[in-house]
Amino acid sequence: MVDRESLKKKIFAAADAAEPMARAYAEDIAANAELGFFEKRTSGKLAENLESLGLKLKKSIALTGLRADIGENKGPKIALIGELDGIVCRNHPQANPVDGASHSCGHNLQTAIVLTAAAALVRSGVMKELDGSVTLMAVPAEEFIEIDRRKKMRDEGTIAYLCGKPEFVRLGEFDDVDMAMMVHAGEFSAGPAFSVPYHGNGFRVFMVRYEGKQAHAAAAPDQGINALYAAVAGINAVNALRETFRDNDHVRVHFIITKGGDSVNSVPDDVRLEGYVRAADAAVIDSVFAKVERAFRSGAEALGCKFHFTSIPGDMPLAVCDSLNRLFAENAAALVGRDNVLTGSYFAASTDMGDICHLMPGIHPSAGGSVGALHSAQFKVTDFRAAVLDSAKVLLATVVDLLADDAAKAREIIGGFKPIYTKAQYLAAMDARFSEH
Repeated sequence: MVDRESLKKKIFAAADAAEPMARAYAEDIAANAELGFFEKRTSGKLAENLESLGLKLKKSIALTGLRADIGENKGPKIALIGELDGIVCRNHPQANPVDGASHSCGHNLQTAIVLTAAAALVRSGVMKELDGSVTLMAVPAEEFIEIDRRKKMRDEGTIAYLCGKPEFVRLGEFDDVDMAMMVHAGEFSAGPAFSVPYHGNGFRVFMVRYEGKQAHAAAAPDQGINALYAAVAGINAVNALRETFRDNDHVRVHFIITKGGDSVNSVPDDVRLEGYVRAADAAVIDSVFAKVERAFRSGAEALGCKFHFTSIPGDMPLAVCDSLNRLFAENAAALVGRDNVLTGSYFAASTDMGDICHLMPGIHPSAGGSVGALHSAQFKVTDFRAAVLDSAKVLLATVVDLLADDAAKAREIIGGFKPIYTKAQYLAAMDARFSEH
């Protein structure tokens, strides 16, 4: 029997020793955020640090992604994942002045967690005592933004899906992985704490275009067809659906107008919207999605506009593995105290980690150490050690428990897990959600 507590102490000490490297990296990336699929500098900086540990990297996966494997023992393979991209938040103190990219999402902390875990695994040598291996992944484009830009990239064949983890799946990077874990930044505690959600929303993306007829807005409005009024009628129809949504389905429908016309002196003839339909279950998402399309279409019919509707697959719901969640929560409680670990919470946002959870046991907890709403100018790190070092330690302790003693715990979880999709079924489901008419 392996002395797990001894291994954990050893690996925790190695994680603590990695703090200067991880902190310098996280602060550098926070000041130089990049948007999804274009995180070249971020990826390069992370690669430099990982290679300094002697790791052999696979680079340029899904354009900017990285992967490194640690451990040669046969047995289950566990992925520890971090995300490379920032989000557009132009008012954030560290926002890029050109495109508004910032790490008000905290993804720089995630990749710092992966870097800390890498240093701890390499320098502690504990993988020699475990029966399995770890793959470190830095994945691009978790934030589902810049839809027009990514849709063009898809049309050009640069990518097939608009998020990074689906691309990793398509490219086979998860083919040899048995389970996956990551820790996201939270906004619920300035100090050491964790939130371990049991489920979360997925979503589908829609793009709507109303095509009307331009005319002089004052002299001849009767000669035009007002696409903006068609959009308003469609929005009102969507809003009329909201009382039909069941509370336990966690449905959210939200959108923006990306183009409202060209001139206030002309009847608008080209009006466009982008939006999401979110819910806790893929079937509910699809059902609501059809209702939303019908509602938007009614605005076009009312005003006599042409109607164009595009569907794009987003993220799958976050269907986490309960047994893996419990193991993580136990290790979190041992590190920061049970009163500082919230379990059974619901992740109302969405993440493409949900896609991975449809294929294998996976979890997506959040850590303390930061405050201010995610994706806002107020988001800031208050306790680096809580946000990064504690997260890395709990992930590493969970790896020890999973892979100790012929990886008995990992094999138990894998054996009891029933995936929602095979890889082929998942890719088919994603492809089926692309449409344009």
